[in-house]
Amino acid sequence: LINITLSELFHGLETRNFTSADLVKAYLNRINEVDHEFHSVIETNPDALETAHALDIERSTSGSRGPLHGIPILLKDNIVTLDRMDSTCGSYALVGAKPPKESAAVTALRKSGAVILGKTNMAQWAGFRSTSGCSGWSARGGQCTAPFYKGMKASGSSSGSAVATALGLGFAALGTETSYSVVSPAERAGVVGFKPTRGLIPSEGIIFASERQDTVGLLTRTVTDASKILQEIMRHSNEGNRDSRCGSRQRLKLSCLSTRLNGVRIGVPANIPDLKTVHPAKQQDFKEALCILETAGADIVQGVNVPGAEEFEALPLAAKNILLDTDIKLAINRYLSNLSTNPQNIGTLEDLIVFTKSHPKEAYPERNVAVLERALATSPNDGIYKETLAKNAWFAGDGGIEGTLKRHRLDLLLAPSLSSTLNSFAAKAGAPCMSIPMGKYPAGTEVTHDPGNGLVNVAPGIPFSLYIYGGAGDDTNVLNIGYVFEELAKIREELAIYLVPKIEIYKILDL
Repeated sequence: LINITLSELFHGLETRNFTSADLVKAYLNRINEVDHEFHSVIETNPDALETAHALDIERSTSGSRGPLHGIPILLKDNIVTLDRMDSTCGSYALVGAKPPKESAAVTALRKSGAVILGKTNMAQWAGFRSTSGCSGWSARGGQCTAPFYKGMKASGSSSGSAVATALGLGFAALGTETSYSVVSPAERAGVVGFKPTRGLIPSEGIIFASERQDTVGLLTRTVTDASKILQEIMRHSNEGNRDSRCGSRQRLKLSCLSTRLNGVRIGVPANIPDLKTVHPAKQQDFKEALCILETAGADIVQGVNVPGAEEFEALPLAAKNILLDTDIKLAINRYLSNLSTNPQNIGTLEDLIVFTKSHPKEAYPERNVAVLERALATSPNDGIYKETLAKNAWFAGDGGIEGTLKRHRLDLLLAPSLSSTLNSFAAKAGAPCMSIPMGKYPAGTEVTHDPGNGLVNVAPGIPFSLYIYGGAGDDTNVLNIGYVFEELAKIREELAIYLVPKIEIYKILDL
């Protein structure tokens, strides 16, 4: 399970050792066996097996479309499909609702020959519903938990995509990130979370939290698989400038080929306030990670200052919230107004709030709607919104990651833990970031719980990640650093989930 790769599955399908239908059956059986414990998959695709059979016939008669032909992929519940599955953002308000078109990322996956296996759980409305413990929780999917300690926090909002990938309930999954919504759940699940430069994976057709920031990302078990899946989605996507996309794909083909980093300059930020109190276990493993990368040829530059870090941290909470609160109001109103099928007759954010408060399965008032109500009160004409939007350009450029890389002649930045500041800067710039397993809390670590929802936050055996940040378009650099660290450190081999499925993909497929 740990080391099964896209290349292995593709080879097995090409040599007829097994079929795509065999793969789909195996993954569906694993979902049925263990997911009642973790609530990572909301629904499976009733057409998945039929699709797999058709792709098997196509492979035998006219050949493969490429490395994703017949490979089962899971989708976050805000990535729209026009099939018998729902796309609900975790809310009962959208059950049965359909827009005119499916997500462009899904269309690209279908063209590549991937099998859409099912929809994964998420923090409802991408975490913008409630202030009362919605990390990894949605009304439709329940509370998603991670697999390394019973009752463990999975984070959000792409929680189900990360956990399902870790458990091997699908080969890989797509998630979306507004700010750390892919990389944080990936850390908790001990998998690779890669948010590429905005637009490399088309975002058209998803249920947005923020049309300015939302980026479709990947949850995989290896960095190489993330690179290959990204390239395939790009190859089959019609979005964007064709020449530019071809150039990006050609550069991505050069990723994950060597474990040498000669000439690569990596910066370690020193002035990020939310990285001042990193757990000692993370600090120690980060030092070892830097040694590994330095041994591979990288130049490590310590003490790097990010110009806008302190100013961003010092912003009033209202100023930090105003952009995304306004964005979600605009995004929800736009999505609801464009629905071609709308069984609940919900046309605005205000309608949505009323529905959520009154529907018995939406768990109100235990789970409040404070964030949606906060969003409802916003206006894009407010002065604080316009001021913050203007300041955003500086955080996205010279005051953020982009300016830091240029000023210090760096290729990348690394961090030993999730930084809301760095991830916010990456999100504002549409720049790539990755989290990759770096270590785990050792035996004897004190167990702590999240104060918001009571889920286990820190405990022995829970993994944590190395965070990698690049400038917009620097996806190949990010993938290369992740690949080198993964190949040399082999951290995932040390991780152990507490409930191992009895249905083993290797044995079924005779790999």
